[in-house]
Amino acid sequence: MKYGDGCWVDIEQSDKNKVVVVPLGSMEQHGHHSPLLTDTYLVTAVAERVERELREETYFLPTLWLGASDHHLDLPGTTSVPNHVYTLVIKNIVRSISRAGFQRIFFLNGHGGNVIPGTQAITELANESDEYNDRWMALASYWSVASPVMAAENHGMQTQQLTHACEYETSMMLWLHGEIMRMDRVTSSPPLLDSPFFHSEQGGRINVAKRMSTWTPTGAMGGPQHATAEKGESLLNAITGEVVSFLKDFSTW
Repeated sequence: MKYGDGCWVDIEQSDKNKVVVVPLGSMEQHGHHSPLLTDTYLVTAVAERVERELREETYFLPTLWLGASDHHLDLPGTTSVPNHVYTLVIKNIVRSISRAGFQRIFFLNGHGGNVIPGTQAITELANESDEYNDRWMALASYWSVASPVMAAENHGMQTQQLTHACEYETSMMLWLHGEIMRMDRVTSSPPLLDSPFFHSEQGGRINVAKRMSTWTPTGAMGGPQHATAEKGESLLNAITGEVVSFLKDFSTW
């Protein structure tokens, strides 16, 4: 059910045990071939598919398209707020939903840069007030929730995991919005670092801070030239199923 389609009296009279889902996107560069709103398009598509399956059990807010993307600002088109501002935004979204009486809030994330400030927000709220002792606030990226079903071999992928403007994201965008993709301009940079402790595309055992233009001058990672719409359809179906399973479980917490 779409949260914004109700009037205030509908929200007042609603079942406050239903999960409220807030999709989080971004507007940032995605290489030479994929649009600025890639993360927003993808997380919105997942949310819409899940909403169709859980319409009577869950409320969905519109996707927050503005993300914490300062690390992409070197490449034109990126629109961002810094981490500390994003934390305040998420905290006030929670406060508003909580004030309406809802007990379970889940942020369905579609942009990696939102994870740290978003988690900071719900952590600070939990620590600040007893009001949240009986509420559940959670945040996760769709690729984290769906990680058991996103293995490369399940979808014919030539790269190992989702990164940025990569084979995975590009495949899903080809399935959803192929008409605005520019596959004639696909380019990506090789990994900047491949160490036993850290890989610049796949992460590792330590955290490293760099701007995206340092990691990849083209703005893209992870073999987007291998993307196909068929792989994208397969991924989206798998992701949707896992997010549905999580939300059904979350509703019982």
